[in-house]
Amino acid sequence: MVLKRGASVALIKALTGHFYPVLLTYADWPGETVRIHTGVGTLAWNGQSWLGAGKLVQFQAPEESTGIATSEASVRVAATIEGMLAERGKIIRNRTVTVWFGVTTEPGGNVLAQEPVQLFNGYFDSRSGTLTRNGEDQMHDMVLGLGTGPSARSAASVTHSYEAQIAQYPTDTAGRHVQNANKHLYNPQRWPE
Repeated sequence: MVLKRGASVALIKALTGHFYPVLLTYADWPGETVRIHTGVGTLAWNGQSWLGAGKLVQFQAPEESTGIATSEASVRVAATIEGMLAERGKIIRNRTVTVWFGVTTEPGGNVLAQEPVQLFNGYFDSRSGTLTRNGEDQMHDMVLGLGTGPSARSAASVTHSYEAQIAQYPTDTAGRHVQNANKHLYNPQRWPE
């Protein structure tokens, strides 16, 4: 089995030497579209302007696995308490978020050396806040949980009832006959003696 990422030959070649990584993040945020990158300044790509967020935004990619359970991804955004409270009422659940990986021409740069490759595509699933203290300094972060598909429980469960069968196929009698056969198998008729 071959693992394909869709990275161009030029990007793969750039990764073999000394390179400067960058993440580009698109978010469908309520009331606005957010396009940011992990460098500094404005980066032009794909006909759009991407604002530099530097280290204020951190992305945690989900782990790869072969099972049906998906691991969690998250975006951590440095924010003030006031900023987090201002965003509190906005409904973000199930809104799109996409992250690309690329390389720039210099550290923290805003000029792409090669075409980036999509690293993550999913949706916002949850939001929480964290507060950490380092001496007199307080750090506030808004942590946005990301999802990539249905939960393992809903993906593993398949339900189909008799009512669903007759609603979808009203003229089908096979379902009724099977149901009656099962009823007679497990609850046979008993005649009085």
